[in-house]
Amino acid sequence: MTTRARAGKGAEVEASMGEPGGGRARRALLRILLILLACAAAGAAGRIFGGDWVWGGFAAALMLTTMIVLRGAWQPAGRGTVNAQAATRDAYMTNNRSFTLNAGGLSAVVGAALIMAVNGLLVAHVSTDVPGGRFYRPTSPEPGADRTSPPATAVTPVFLRDLPEEQIRRAAGAFVQAGARITGRQCSRSIYQPVSTIGLAHLITLTPTTRYQRFMALAGMPDDEDPKASVEFVLLGDEQRVIGRKTASPGKPAEFDQDISAYTTLYLRVTLITSKNGTEYGGDYRAVWGDAQLLPANGQPSVCPTGAGN
Repeated sequence: MTTRARAGKGAEVEASMGEPGGGRARRALLRILLILLACAAAGAAGRIFGGDWVWGGFAAALMLTTMIVLRGAWQPAGRGTVNAQAATRDAYMTNNRSFTLNAGGLSAVVGAALIMAVNGLLVAHVSTDVPGGRFYRPTSPEPGADRTSPPATAVTPVFLRDLPEEQIRRAAGAFVQAGARITGRQCSRSIYQPVSTIGLAHLITLTPTTRYQRFMALAGMPDDEDPKASVEFVLLGDEQRVIGRKTASPGKPAEFDQDISAYTTLYLRVTLITSKNGTEYGGDYRAVWGDAQLLPANGQPSVCPTGAGN
């Protein structure tokens, strides 16, 4: 055997041994880090654009699934060796050649592309069409909702007592446009609802024709009421979805400062919880929405000043 032949065989043996174990471990660690980084990026995008960590986790899980499926392009589902014989110019000699049949690479790439597309479409849908999404616009009508044009954007605050009659209606019970003193603060631009029966809810419906950003009020009971009495105040939006719920009693009011930009209809609900006779008998009380007002995005609130009101 010649020196050149020995050298060729030595090179083949060295090539067959592959890379050292340390190099393979580093490459595996790098791949894992890249996969984790991609999943973290997808989760962050889902959180930022989808509005909460539920969609963030969903996006990260789909990204991880994509990576697992995509590995099929390099580690296909089926491998096979096909031996082929090709005649050379020498009729007395044949050359055996072999190649690897990659049966899973194409399907893995197609599957990964579909998962990525579905992930992107879902996050985009949540981002624009679901409350809490980064680009959600409440003026966009929800499926099945009345597709009427949204009200114009407000430019100045308005007190509920000043709303036209067609925009503030009582659905149950009555309401009065009058002031009251709550913990020493004069709430002269208020509305209140008489309550006397424990557990009986009284409702006011608001349908302003102008779009507002916030609802503010000092909800409570006048200082001269019995301190044992208490009332539950609830602010609700479209389809009577709860926006804010608080309990107040004489000397212990509750402040409302709620985002109402996603709603076209509002409901004010009050329920007498306890009276001077406990939870079995009612009495004549007033549930006051102190200086209740609707504000635009840059509106300056003015709720129950400590001095005399106007």
